[in-house]
Amino acid sequence: MAISSVEGPARDVVVGVDGSEGGYHAMAWAAGEALRLAARLVVVHAYAQPVGLGAVTAGSRGPDPRAEAEALVARSRVRFERTTAARTLGTSPGAVEFVAVRGDACAVLVHHARRGAVVVVGRRGVGTFDRVPMGSISSAVAALAPGTVVVVPRAARAQEPRRVVVAVDPREASDRVLEAGFDEADRAGVSLTAAHSADEGMFAGATDGDLGWLERLRAEARADLEARVARWGEKYPAVGWTVETRGGVAPGALLAALRSDDLVVTGGRAASLQVGRVRGGPDRIVRHAPCAVTVVHD
Repeated sequence: MAISSVEGPARDVVVGVDGSEGGYHAMAWAAGEALRLAARLVVVHAYAQPVGLGAVTAGSRGPDPRAEAEALVARSRVRFERTTAARTLGTSPGAVEFVAVRGDACAVLVHHARRGAVVVVGRRGVGTFDRVPMGSISSAVAALAPGTVVVVPRAARAQEPRRVVVAVDPREASDRVLEAGFDEADRAGVSLTAAHSADEGMFAGATDGDLGWLERLRAEARADLEARVARWGEKYPAVGWTVETRGGVAPGALLAALRSDDLVVTGGRAASLQVGRVRGGPDRIVRHAPCAVTVVHD
């Protein structure tokens, strides 16, 4: 089977597959996202080439990595066609491409993100797309890739979400996460919840005077958040929205309220190459949410 190169419009939806069920589930989710974006779907498998080998070393009795990669891509195509025929996806994106690429899985996906693609990766698969020193591929790509990365666990619903949940830190001045959340909700035709947690532990041992001051501070933060959300609501009048404040340490309080058919949008603060994880709360959301998580980097 001929494997074509990845070229064309920058706004592709690129999904990494490794032959695992987790990868195939991420592929189904990515197909739905490509439909919502009216974008091309590119299904990518990255494979490693042993050092010192060309395509096939003369006299070598070992398996040809490229041939194995192409076989895996062919199986992915068959799986995609079966899923589409069974109407699991509702319908199929207009343009779909299947690609085998030599290279490190994380580096390949980050490369596509740098070209403007929305990158989708499964979480906790059994193959190479879920193994990397000091973190999974999903966490590493979410931390290192610019732009938008979507991490899809096996439990996540592959169809339209019931709602979009934007995990908001009132201390962050950027509105990019809210913009991305409203855009997702508008395209999916669902409501949006802007959620943030107020750590009740900060009130421990406080005097009555301190409690009054802290309560006013928290009320001001909520009012500011509501004003920010309202401004985006004016730009997306078709999207119904609410602001939800939960007590408890973030992001645990948010995780407890999520369902597999939600879609979370959160901000990303890039981590170092050594750590390979999004800093702070977003990493916990990426690693433990039961639903798809969109990470938007500033």
